[in-house]
Amino acid sequence: MLVVCAAISGYATVLDESMPTADRDLASATLSNVESALEDDSGVVVASRLSDARDACPDGFSCRVVVAVDDDRRAVGPDAPADADTDSTRVTVRAEPGRVGFGTLRVEVWR
Repeated sequence: MLVVCAAISGYATVLDESMPTADRDLASATLSNVESALEDDSGVVVASRLSDARDACPDGFSCRVVVAVDDDRRAVGPDAPADADTDSTRVTVRAEPGRVGFGTLRVEVWR
Protein backbone atom coordinates (compact mmCIF):
# COMPACT_ATOMS: atom_id res chain seq x y z
CA MET A 1 0.00 0.00 0.00
CA LEU A 2 2.88 2.35 0.79
CA VAL A 3 4.39 1.80 -2.66
CA VAL A 4 1.06 2.58 -4.37
CA CYS A 5 0.66 5.82 -2.39
CA ALA A 6 4.24 6.87 -3.17
CA ALA A 7 3.73 6.15 -6.88
CA ILE A 8 0.51 8.16 -7.02
CA SER A 9 2.13 11.03 -5.13
CA GLY A 10 5.10 11.06 -7.51
CA TYR A 11 2.81 10.97 -10.54
CA ALA A 12 0.70 13.87 -9.21
CA THR A 13 3.81 15.96 -8.55
CA VAL A 14 5.18 15.46 -12.08
CA LEU A 15 1.76 16.08 -13.62
CA ASP A 16 1.30 19.30 -11.62
CA GLU A 17 4.67 20.67 -12.70
CA SER A 18 3.98 19.94 -16.37
CA MET A 19 0.61 21.71 -16.48
CA PRO A 20 0.51 25.41 -17.37
CA THR A 21 -0.36 27.80 -14.59
CA ALA A 22 -1.81 31.29 -14.76
CA ASP A 23 1.66 32.84 -14.40
CA ARG A 24 3.19 30.63 -17.10
CA ASP A 25 0.43 31.35 -19.60
CA LEU A 26 -0.03 35.01 -18.73
CA ALA A 27 1.77 36.56 -21.71
CA SER A 28 -0.29 34.64 -24.25
CA ALA A 29 -3.59 35.80 -22.79
CA THR A 30 -2.26 39.35 -22.37
CA LEU A 31 -1.08 39.41 -25.99
CA SER A 32 -4.57 38.48 -27.17
CA ASN A 33 -6.14 41.21 -25.00
CA VAL A 34 -3.64 43.85 -26.12
CA GLU A 35 -4.05 42.94 -29.79
CA SER A 36 -7.82 43.31 -29.48
CA ALA A 37 -7.41 46.69 -27.77
CA LEU A 38 -5.12 48.00 -30.52
CA GLU A 39 -6.98 46.69 -33.58
CA ASP A 40 -9.40 48.73 -35.65
CA ASP A 41 -12.54 47.26 -37.24
CA SER A 42 -10.51 45.76 -40.09
CA GLY A 43 -8.10 43.91 -37.78
CA VAL A 44 -5.16 46.27 -38.32
CA VAL A 45 -3.15 47.25 -35.23
CA VAL A 46 -3.19 51.04 -34.94
CA ALA A 47 0.13 52.25 -33.50
CA SER A 48 -1.40 55.51 -32.25
CA ARG A 49 -3.55 53.45 -29.83
CA LEU A 50 -0.47 52.09 -28.08
CA SER A 51 -1.09 54.16 -24.95
CA ASP A 52 -4.39 52.25 -24.51
CA ALA A 53 -2.58 48.90 -24.49
CA ARG A 54 -1.69 48.97 -20.80
CA ASP A 55 -5.40 48.96 -19.92
CA ALA A 56 -5.53 45.46 -21.42
CA CYS A 57 -2.80 44.18 -19.07
CA PRO A 58 -3.88 42.00 -16.13
CA ASP A 59 -4.54 43.61 -12.75
CA GLY A 60 -1.70 43.24 -10.27
CA PHE A 61 0.95 42.83 -12.97
CA SER A 62 3.29 45.20 -14.79
CA CYS A 63 3.59 45.00 -18.52
CA ARG A 64 5.41 46.48 -21.47
CA VAL A 65 3.96 46.48 -24.98
CA VAL A 66 6.11 46.96 -28.08
CA VAL A 67 4.97 47.48 -31.67
CA ALA A 68 7.73 47.31 -34.30
CA VAL A 69 7.43 47.94 -38.04
CA ASP A 70 10.63 48.09 -40.08
CA ASP A 71 12.86 50.57 -38.20
CA ASP A 72 9.93 52.16 -36.33
CA ARG A 73 9.73 50.73 -32.79
CA ARG A 74 7.23 52.08 -30.26
CA ALA A 75 6.84 50.91 -26.68
CA VAL A 76 4.73 51.69 -23.65
CA GLY A 77 5.51 50.60 -20.09
CA PRO A 78 8.68 50.23 -18.05
CA ASP A 79 11.58 48.02 -19.12
CA ALA A 80 10.85 44.41 -18.25
CA PRO A 81 13.10 42.28 -16.04
CA ALA A 82 14.91 39.35 -17.64
CA ASP A 83 12.50 36.80 -16.14
CA ALA A 84 9.32 38.45 -17.47
CA ASP A 85 6.82 36.25 -19.29
CA THR A 86 6.86 37.26 -22.98
CA ASP A 87 4.94 36.51 -26.15
CA SER A 88 4.78 38.07 -29.60
CA THR A 89 2.96 37.76 -32.89
CA ARG A 90 3.17 39.11 -36.43
CA VAL A 91 0.54 41.76 -37.15
CA THR A 92 -0.46 44.30 -39.76
CA VAL A 93 0.23 47.77 -38.36
CA ARG A 94 -0.94 51.22 -39.34
CA ALA A 95 2.07 53.27 -38.24
CA GLU A 96 0.49 56.52 -39.47
CA PRO A 97 -2.36 57.46 -41.79
CA GLY A 98 -1.69 55.94 -45.21
CA ARG A 99 1.26 53.82 -44.01
CA VAL A 100 0.47 50.17 -43.29
CA GLY A 101 3.06 47.43 -42.96
CA PHE A 102 3.81 44.08 -41.38
CA GLY A 103 5.27 44.20 -37.93
CA THR A 104 5.56 42.54 -34.55
CA LEU A 105 3.44 43.02 -31.44
CA ARG A 106 5.23 41.92 -28.27
CA VAL A 107 4.11 41.87 -24.64
CA GLU A 108 6.22 41.37 -21.53
CA VAL A 109 4.40 40.67 -18.25
CA TRP A 110 5.73 40.38 -14.70
CA ARG A 111 4.79 40.88 -11.05
